[in-house]
Amino acid sequence: MGTDYASLLNDTQLKAVTTTSQYVRIIAGAGSGKTRVLTYRIAYLMEMMHADPHGILAVTFTNKAAQEMKERVARIIGESARFLSVSTFHSFCAKFLRMEAHNIQYPASFTIFDEDDVEKLIKNIVVDMGYKKSDPILKAAIHYIDAKKTRGIYPEDISITHESFQDEKVCLEIYTKYEDAKHAMLAFDFDDLILVTLNILENFPAVRYKYQCRYKHVLIDEYQDTNDVQYRLIKLLISPETNLYVVGDPDQTIYTWRGANQGIILNFPIDFEPCEDIVLARNYRSTKTILDAANRLIAHNTKRVKKDLFTESEAGDKVVAKRFESAEEEAHYVVNEIVELAGSKWPVDYTNIAVLYRSSYLTRPFEAEFAAKRVPYRIFGGLRFYQRKEVKDVLAYFRLLLNPLDDVSFERIVNVPKRGIGDSSIKIIKDEASACGLSLYEYCAHLQEHSESELPRRVMGPLMVLTSKMEATKAELKENLEAYSEVLRKFITDIGYFAYIVEDQGIDEDRAGNVNALFDDITHYIKENPESTFDEYLQNLSLLTSQDDMNGGNYVSLMTVHVAKGLEFDNVFIIGLNEGAFPSYRSQMEKGNDGLEEERRLAYVAITRARKKLTLTCNSGYSYTTDSHASPSQFFEEAGAKFPADPAPSHRGSYYGSSYGKKNNGWKSVGFEDRKKSFFSDGDAIDPFEPAPEKKPVETRPADNGIKDWRVGDRVRHEKFGIGQVVEIIDDNIIVVLFESSSKKTLLASHPMLSRIAKKGAEA
Repeated sequence: MGTDYASLLNDTQLKAVTTTSQYVRIIAGAGSGKTRVLTYRIAYLMEMMHADPHGILAVTFTNKAAQEMKERVARIIGESARFLSVSTFHSFCAKFLRMEAHNIQYPASFTIFDEDDVEKLIKNIVVDMGYKKSDPILKAAIHYIDAKKTRGIYPEDISITHESFQDEKVCLEIYTKYEDAKHAMLAFDFDDLILVTLNILENFPAVRYKYQCRYKHVLIDEYQDTNDVQYRLIKLLISPETNLYVVGDPDQTIYTWRGANQGIILNFPIDFEPCEDIVLARNYRSTKTILDAANRLIAHNTKRVKKDLFTESEAGDKVVAKRFESAEEEAHYVVNEIVELAGSKWPVDYTNIAVLYRSSYLTRPFEAEFAAKRVPYRIFGGLRFYQRKEVKDVLAYFRLLLNPLDDVSFERIVNVPKRGIGDSSIKIIKDEASACGLSLYEYCAHLQEHSESELPRRVMGPLMVLTSKMEATKAELKENLEAYSEVLRKFITDIGYFAYIVEDQGIDEDRAGNVNALFDDITHYIKENPESTFDEYLQNLSLLTSQDDMNGGNYVSLMTVHVAKGLEFDNVFIIGLNEGAFPSYRSQMEKGNDGLEEERRLAYVAITRARKKLTLTCNSGYSYTTDSHASPSQFFEEAGAKFPADPAPSHRGSYYGSSYGKKNNGWKSVGFEDRKKSFFSDGDAIDPFEPAPEKKPVETRPADNGIKDWRVGDRVRHEKFGIGQVVEIIDDNIIVVLFESSSKKTLLASHPMLSRIAKKGAEA
């Protein structure tokens, strides 16, 4: 018996799912169930219209959303969902290029450079041209290249008669060298994934015809964020017979600064005729009060498809609007409210509370206040797991195993761990490799053949050992006799990287644990994708977004509104709603009324993240943006959010308690630097129940604990982590301990803070 779609969807959703029109535009308001509609549309195509899953391509905003959508479809129609293509634009193109890059003489194992890799490569080019690393030309070149590639413009497409800004010709020269260097390394950056895919589709008619015949149904999510280059890709993938189904909301176009073109969704009925328009306006997320504020606000925009969100749920709490004399007062109020909200449940629950803001610099007083109140929080959009130094180091080794032409990865790892290879030695390697027409790794892998090399013998030895181990590992990977995760783990241990990071990490870090987590991730990937290859794993990693790192945890979520897109929380605090900050003065200066309309859309997105309670705050502190005391954002009035009749009292001395005190007729956070030490620098959650550290006299410790015979099952005591048990011996230098706190730590076996309290099988 088939799925009863009529009982699972409202009337408008059902119409959107069951339409037979070739071209369909779904205008999906915030919280209107667009993901549900898209999921059931795919299921309906397969179950009721008998569409071949191989012929369906669905494009989503994040890898996480793609995976969730595929899982939802599978729950409806079963195993055949695994044949669907559901991915982001970049993931689709990466997969396409693995199949088709041979058309432009690239291997399937090409490297994908992330932002850090791109900056490193451009920095090397700038230095080679005689500039310093700190020269302003570096940032100018990065911005220039990014702006050009977002629009699909390569160096050969540019002709400069008169410079539009100072050093434009230098930036173009750097751009040209950057593309040449990348090509020599058989690498692509993010923009290349789409641009090279376009190149192949445009210049190889047989390839284009193959994909146009393959996909009979193309469905695009978040269509309002499509840019011109992505639109070109869509047009190349469809034929006159293809069914095109797009879902989006013009009121949520917030990425024009990185190329999104709102006109693409607004002009869909003109570009694809005849078009069926379906508007999803019933909201299943927010209260009526919150929706009323959102509707009032966005009604001030002119470039939109008119709709008013409505709900059949209760009116809910009033929207709270508050203004304060300073950012510190604002932070104090918000954190106190959060403490009260979270404390109303037991156990204390922070999971459904979010603080949203226009710009990251606004979080400083809030972080201080969270630390003072020992409230756990996590900042999203900052340093992500795969961007952490130790994880990037290991991934650089892995990339070099696959692509010996990757000079960026070679430079990153050649002296990590320390091998006595400094800048002068690297310069010699570069010069000599260039003279031989080889990559840095290729040159070092055959050092014994270069007797004329000027490299010191103390450098040549470690290089030959390293490349020898890498070549042996490559041979093991090629034999494919065991899971590549174990081959790679042995390699990283053998070159001494585990020992290096365990010894180098601070007391509050678990850098080795992060590397172990990476291997767990690889193992999980192999389990979920048994037919996968190692190069596919690495390429998929390069395509992750900040939202893909979001996992559940009992903490307050802090993030920019851009990062919050697509998320929802019971309780939302939108802070820093001041003129010049939100709406952004810069955005209005650069784009005039279009800039203001985008800022309003951004505020609309922020408001519609809230399910139950919405609080809007601002302060009157001095603003360096406007060179005056800040004033409330115009968005308060436009949303109908009214301040209390009497301004919020400051109660300076008593209201703030011991965390604040007068100094020089002003207010400053007391002990911020000390409190900073109580939370992780990479933005992970803080443990609010751990007692504040006490100051202790400096102790003289032995160099090591003297234990050389660790065994799995030994009971241990660590001066910081407490009692635990050895669960793994990685090698003579490194052990893994599971502590009674349920945390697993990878530790230096000889660390003086570690002692054995009982051998395996003995009583403690």
